[in-house]
Amino acid sequence: SRVWFHAVSVGEFNVLLPLLNQFRKSYPQYKIFISTTTATGQELAKTKTAGFAEVFYFPFDLPWITAAYLDLISPSLVGIVETEIWPGFVKQCQSLNIPCIIVNGRLSPKSAAGYLRWRVLFGPVFRNFAALAVQSENEKNRFEAVAGQALSARTTVCGNIKLDGLQAISEEEKVTLRKSLNIEESDFVIVAGSTHEGEESAFLRISSELRCKLIIAPRHPERFERVAQIIQSEDRQARRYSATGRFESNKDVYLLDTIGQLNAFYSLASVAFVGGTLANIGGHNLAEPCIYKVPVLCGPHIHKAKDLFQKLNERNAIKQGFDVEELSKIVASLKFSPEERSCTGENGYRFIQDSQGAVARTMAVLEQYLPMGDRATEKAVSNPVNMIGMSERAISSEITRDQMSGAGVGGR
Repeated sequence: SRVWFHAVSVGEFNVLLPLLNQFRKSYPQYKIFISTTTATGQELAKTKTAGFAEVFYFPFDLPWITAAYLDLISPSLVGIVETEIWPGFVKQCQSLNIPCIIVNGRLSPKSAAGYLRWRVLFGPVFRNFAALAVQSENEKNRFEAVAGQALSARTTVCGNIKLDGLQAISEEEKVTLRKSLNIEESDFVIVAGSTHEGEESAFLRISSELRCKLIIAPRHPERFERVAQIIQSEDRQARRYSATGRFESNKDVYLLDTIGQLNAFYSLASVAFVGGTLANIGGHNLAEPCIYKVPVLCGPHIHKAKDLFQKLNERNAIKQGFDVEELSKIVASLKFSPEERSCTGENGYRFIQDSQGAVARTMAVLEQYLPMGDRATEKAVSNPVNMIGMSERAISSEITRDQMSGAGVGGR
């Protein structure tokens, strides 16, 4: 028996991982296949699932290519993380009676407005899914607005798997990490995570004005060198994770130039800024620092994480600044008011604790579509990488992997 999960990149794979672990525990007889679209997603998936899953790039969304993959893998079920819509692939699954299910489904207000304008096209695409396990009632309403009430009976509000997947490192690991970076317990530390262009400069300025330590974790690996140059241009010294760097002077900035480590580094934060919110991206995982009782900061652009922002805001667990000056004032307030800092962090932590259970609810949805026996026809699938090479050559040797990665319709 086989299942196929698709997680487009690093963020989606991190969402998928706790569900994968539970699926393995509940159904050890199933062979797991995982596809990603980005190179960083591939790297992380291979690292985290070594020994129990086959990892490969998602195929170009053409019927003869997707049909070949589905024939070779013969999955009993396909799960697509969040909302990465591949119309041809989903239709192919339906025609082959392979249940295709959205897990941790989300549809931001901005994306929903776009789909609504073209609901004649996208309504049927959404209706091709066997089921949707979505994050919130708001998401359910947005999907139904596009696809109609016919989707209602197949849509379940399961909560956000990101919140189930948040696990703190141990106190011993935290102490070891802090010492390795030469950070004292009394130091005020800003961790700026998942940053984009302009956000690093903003927090270089804020950390300089408030004389505190700064750790920067760029969202995309291809920007590591760029961010190092930005740090140097501000007459600061970049101490890099890749070079086993540590704080040595007041001018030092720690650059987390790797993937998969941000969660641990949030444990060092006095306050944490979540990127993609000062830059007009829409926001990343606003709740991640909360597992360490760390106050969360964000900018004005939270349209991709609006529902989560609203829930944190209702709990007084997040601080929003609309520009650099306002964010600087918020950081200063938190620095000089330990009581406010502690209260905000505690509120976020309680929100995480109250929001558990999404993995179990999502598993209940998946289980409705798993066969009691092995429905898939056993075929030899020696190496998905070879499958990819064969399929790509069948299309054209001139099609690059980047072109292949752009064939879907995102639901961000």
